[in-house]
Amino acid sequence: MVRAIMMSAGVLFVTILLALGKEVRGMSEWVVTVKTEQPLRATFLQFDASIPSDAKSAQVIGEDGQVRPAQIVRSDEGKTSVVWLEAELPANTRRTYRIQVSPNPAQPTVVLTKEEKWVTVSANGQLFTRYYFTPEFAKPFCFPLVGPNGKVLTRGFPVEPREGETRDHPHHKGFWVAHGDVNGHDLWSERGRIVHRNFEALESGPLFGIIKARHDWLGADGRKLCEAIQELRFTALPNMRILDLTQTFVATEGDVNFGDTKEGFVAIRIPDELTLSRGTGHILLSTGHRDRDAWGKRASWCLYYGTVGGEPVAIAFFDHKENRSFPNPWHVRDYGLFANGPFGRKDFGLPPEDVGRLAKGEKLTFRYRIILFSYHPTPEELNEIWTGFANPPSVK
Repeated sequence: MVRAIMMSAGVLFVTILLALGKEVRGMSEWVVTVKTEQPLRATFLQFDASIPSDAKSAQVIGEDGQVRPAQIVRSDEGKTSVVWLEAELPANTRRTYRIQVSPNPAQPTVVLTKEEKWVTVSANGQLFTRYYFTPEFAKPFCFPLVGPNGKVLTRGFPVEPREGETRDHPHHKGFWVAHGDVNGHDLWSERGRIVHRNFEALESGPLFGIIKARHDWLGADGRKLCEAIQELRFTALPNMRILDLTQTFVATEGDVNFGDTKEGFVAIRIPDELTLSRGTGHILLSTGHRDRDAWGKRASWCLYYGTVGGEPVAIAFFDHKENRSFPNPWHVRDYGLFANGPFGRKDFGLPPEDVGRLAKGEKLTFRYRIILFSYHPTPEELNEIWTGFANPPSVK
């Protein structure tokens, strides 16, 4: 018997109860126990193990006999893991799971389809989003974002303009990553370009789909400033759509400076009907600040909520505790811009902080989570989701 206990930010620890690699009818099986100190929601649990190379699927069975959707993840470094999602974990709870991997492939629920100009991401047959990588646009982006009730939660203009909607800020396209000062070049307003170079992964799956792409960030003169590796993970639940972003910058050409400006960094342009100024929308921060008072405040999460087509919808945006300068200010506008980033200081009335410099060869990684809801979540729910996102389990 092998026993291992690993604390993760005081939130979770996992005890391995069976020796790794036990063979059960052609499957490898492990038993793990999860203990919580704080309540968690929509939490991805990850078990790292030596998974057979021919394993193509995994299942996680709880004490209640219910099977949780699970997925095998293989990293570029050769690390293998089984990942599953637990909808709710109350505080001070102990749960035991059986993990099994099999050579039989699983039926994907999140399907990625590469087309000429985009990759279509669908969940249970319903459009989730499209990842645009065509060079006719000045940067890659996801559009539209579709909630679990089928409501489109991004403005149409300028990609697919709709009658009567606003037409300001044509560089606001769906969901995107850009910045207004990279070595003096404004990629936010598309005076430079972010060019999709290649896909490093396109993976459909029973729990989530993964897009991993490499981008070249170019100045207005066409010269390369740096590279970015963007990983997007798409998960579908009955009343949520989860988009996880991991963005890694690599200073391949020389030193890189992300300048001090509010024009950035990870952003969504929501539809007019959901905005504070033209629609039904309201804004709420984890700090309690609301509506226009939320702009420029630092908080771990921000919620934009209202109705679209008469139905309740909400978009929650989560900053990660390991992002530079966390918690970062929210560039969230009443007209529909919804953005967060660590580089803007002076525009928000914050003291200067040198957080945007990268020496040649250095890397810088950021993590964010976006959740589209078909209801209005409570602050307590959002705190529990943030805890599960910012303090994931770690097993060694």
